[in-house]
Amino acid sequence: MPIIKKGLNEPNIQFAIWEITESENELFDALGSSIKDDEPLAEIKVESRRLESLAARCALQELLKPYGDFEIYKDQFGKPHLRDESIGLSISHAKGFAAAAINLDGDIGIDIEHERDQVVKIAHKFIHSTEREWVAQDIHRLTQVWSAKEALYKLHGRTKLAFAEQLITKNLDRELGEGKIIEKKEGVSLYKLYQPNETPLVTVIAY
Repeated sequence: MPIIKKGLNEPNIQFAIWEITESENELFDALGSSIKDDEPLAEIKVESRRLESLAARCALQELLKPYGDFEIYKDQFGKPHLRDESIGLSISHAKGFAAAAINLDGDIGIDIEHERDQVVKIAHKFIHSTEREWVAQDIHRLTQVWSAKEALYKLHGRTKLAFAEQLITKNLDRELGEGKIIEKKEGVSLYKLYQPNETPLVTVIAY
């Protein structure tokens, strides 16, 4: 059963978190035919990954119900899009959960994460110098930053972004904060970041 929530004061932005309790057949039945996807799920060999991918599409279907039927395709970088380019989308999944987000006015990124000790070991790969004092060795704060940067990465939709140098976050102590991505050496682009107090942690980022 999905949990549907909306971004704060953002009627154009919606996201859904789906806790996976169904079997694969039940998720197939729930998905129906309103969303066509060019990625054959049968090619995903690991059952848990298939379940998560199905649940993410079910969450997306819940969000898109008011707007009709849609077809999904992936670009050269693997970012999913709707053939109807007026709506931006993003999906994510973590063990036992899936998430989807749509933006009626532009691009969007979503990420869902469980807190894990491993995030401390890889912190040097994604923490910017301005973030070090705030995150310290705190697993929750490190997960907040990692999730925000994953969501920014998905929104941006291209490869070879340096997480530690090009993706910078701030104000993550607040429920509604802001993230920013540096697209070029002399320029900064600001994005809205939403991290509700959920378990697992979910991050939604849009223009």
